Amino acid sequence: MSTTANHYESVDLNASHIGTAARFAWFALALAAAVAAEADVFAQAAAPGGARTFKSCSSVGDASCVVQPASDTPVASEYRESYAAYIDMKNKARGGTTYTRSDYAKMPDWSGIWTRADLLKFDPAAPGGPFSTQTTAVLTPKYEAAYRAKLRDVANGKEWDQLSDCLPSGYPRWLTEPFLREFILTPQETWMINEQQSETRRVYTDGRGHLPASDAKPLWTGDSIGFWDGDTLVVHTISVTHGQYQRNEPDYSSATSTVERMRMTSPDVIEDDVTVWDPKGLQKPWHVVNHFARVKLPNTRIDMWSCEANNNVIRTADGSSQFVLPGETVTIQRPYRDPESFYLTDEQKKLFQDELGGAQ
Repeated sequence: MSTTANHYESVDLNASHIGTAARFAWFALALAAAVAAEADVFAQAAAPGGARTFKSCSSVGDASCVVQPASDTPVASEYRESYAAYIDMKNKARGGTTYTRSDYAKMPDWSGIWTRADLLKFDPAAPGGPFSTQTTAVLTPKYEAAYRAKLRDVANGKEWDQLSDCLPSGYPRWLTEPFLREFILTPQETWMINEQQSETRRVYTDGRGHLPASDAKPLWTGDSIGFWDGDTLVVHTISVTHGQYQRNEPDYSSATSTVERMRMTSPDVIEDDVTVWDPKGLQKPWHVVNHFARVKLPNTRIDMWSCEANNNVIRTADGSSQFVLPGETVTIQRPYRDPESFYLTDEQKKLFQDELGGAQ
């Protein structure tokens, strides 16, 4: 490529028509509004008779309890089918196994370093190799058309991945990435840590429910609650950010929800049985089984992932990827980024316009 390239989405800050004082004033107003809104939310939560009645309490003496959503907090309509399946599993498990701080020795031991054991695709059972374009998902007509359009672009050399912008993979794509992982189990929470982009999923097993729909918003790793059914961690996840299951794979919408059943099937394998619901992207639930294998390489560590340390990929004017090579200089210009859609390509913004801004 030439020694100078223009990023298709950028701003020349030196030529900005907005002064520094105006920028700081705008930021201060936005911050004040956000703080006020957050205070209002907590005030409503703490109000007598409010919907949030569950409290998470520390074992530290005299520590305050924190109000959290009650276990029976209703979920939005697009999540009700998966949530009903989750609640049915919980009822069959008689509410699940309750652990306390003194029960650590009784909990499953998932310590160590793990990595994905399957091919680099969401459903390891799908035909073809790791980069196959054959999917076992039964897509809706809209998402099928979007997938075919994506494959045509890739065949013509036009491909862009949000990871190239140092953005998270997001969930459920989180499951497919081939990097190192840790699983930290406590009675109240399970942390699932992916080395890539330092993405951490938090599964709350202390009895709280999902955030109420009035407070919910799309999150990179979703809103996850769970319970223990013997040695199996059952997880319900909602409120994800629109994304793709993997490169060369279909998109999923922000209406996606999942139920996972995770357990250690041998000393060196963790199985994750996943069912995906997506009323916008899937005609029927999609069931897949993924596995994580124990890493036995001596002295293995997980480091904080700084994507910017070696990020030499830019998005060109046609929406494809291009590497900046040693000795090259690239001029990057970037306009305002819409927080609801900046991570999507121009083509995705057109295809999924009705879903932007949290529209359901």
